[in-house]
Amino acid sequence: MATKPKRTAQEIAARKRAMARALELNAERRKREEELTGLAADFLLTRELEADVRSALEEQIAGLRAEAEAECVRLRRQGAAVVAVMVGRGEGAGRIAGRLGVGVGEVRLLRDEAGQRVQEAAGRGGGAGGRAVVRGDAGLSGVVPSVAGLVLRRSLGAPGADGAGGPGPV
Repeated sequence: MATKPKRTAQEIAARKRAMARALELNAERRKREEELTGLAADFLLTRELEADVRSALEEQIAGLRAEAEAECVRLRRQGAAVVAVMVGRGEGAGRIAGRLGVGVGEVRLLRDEAGQRVQEAAGRGGGAGGRAVVRGDAGLSGVVPSVAGLVLRRSLGAPGADGAGGPGPV
């Protein structure tokens, strides 16, 4: 049987120094890894915050877009009411279009939109069509100017702009 050679004190001391150096390097490596892990966590946190900011921005944009769309609808209704008043006073679509600087087709669309809202305000769901109501063929010629007046009073902040006693929302 072979016997192991005994280690000398020098070999044992060298081994201890190597072990201490390995532990030192491992400690430095762990410290560096912890620093890198902290930096990576900071980076990931900034990415999450960036996503939160973008999400909040998208929500604000959607809210502003909805408000703008609602305002555009309100303004279009006001324009339709004005066209309805002009038609109610006997002006033709061509003359109105020329005066307003828009196409005849748009004047007709606005006239029909106003007529539909007048029918809804008068409690009718359709029937005669916007043209007949705006021209007065359906017996509602007095309603169109009052609806248009209500819309215009609301936009100008005039007395009676709250719509009390009026035909309802336009």
